[in-house]
Amino acid sequence: MAKTEEDIRKDLANALKGKPVTVLAEVKSVDQTARTCDIDDDGVIMYGVRLQCITNGNTGIVIFPKTGCQVLCARIEESDYYSVVHASEIDKLEIKIQDKSLTADSNGFVFNGGSIGSVKADKMVEWMMKVFSDLQTLTTLLSTSAVAGNGSPLAIVFTPKTPQPQLSDFADDALKH
Repeated sequence: MAKTEEDIRKDLANALKGKPVTVLAEVKSVDQTARTCDIDDDGVIMYGVRLQCITNGNTGIVIFPKTGCQVLCARIEESDYYSVVHASEIDKLEIKIQDKSLTADSNGFVFNGGSIGSVKADKMVEWMMKVFSDLQTLTTLLSTSAVAGNGSPLAIVFTPKTPQPQLSDFADDALKH
């Protein structure tokens, strides 16, 4: 008779003389601050399952599963601790590498804490090219316009110091979209 996945999992746990190495369970609750969740493994509730297996620091990748979804958890070495390694559905994803961060959820993506929204650099440069052109036109008009009545040019000298905008001046190569 062929063994089921459950039979194999139990046999593996018995062979290792301890708790199961992996657990497939349903998420009952999630604590984003503590980076843990509570799961139900066929009626056995496991509290404080880690969402980040390594707990020293807040860098790396953390998947926050959706309550009610299925998660695969792995036992952390010979300890009593488990960590979520995959979730069928997620509410939020956090990635932190040194001082760079990305948070993704149903509201969108937030880079480095979200202090400024993403810029559409091509549209910004397009607008700036129009402003630059207007400055060039203004320079020409001021240097060639005559004073009403006497035909002499205005004595206004306008020398713009604004360089022509280039996309490379504003695009952040570290961010692609």
